[in-house]
Amino acid sequence: MNKLCKTCGALCCKYFALEIDRPTTRGDLENIRWYLSHHKVAIFIQEKGWYLKVGNRCKHLAGNGRCKVYDERPAICRKHNVLECEYHYRSAVREIRTLKQLERYLQENPVRRKGKK
Repeated sequence: MNKLCKTCGALCCKYFALEIDRPTTRGDLENIRWYLSHHKVAIFIQEKGWYLKVGNRCKHLAGNGRCKVYDERPAICRKHNVLECEYHYRSAVREIRTLKQLERYLQENPVRRKGKK
């Protein structure tokens, strides 16, 4: 296990994220508002990409923070690069967890709307 991995408590194993389109319509924004209405859900923006973050612990994570299926872990886990880890390098990430944070973000960064959905 990498030295950096020992200090974060397996953050990358306690959620998953799916890339979503940058919102450009009222419908897109309503979808994001709906996502944020659920427990353990956030949106994060990283290097112009938008992601839906779902807090959900991996079932293979042991109590000591290690992977119980390390030798057979999924490819996405094998590709994870500790040098780009969000725990240690969060400066490029803007996380939005609440509707108020979304409103604040939209005031600072207006979304050009392409019409109605």
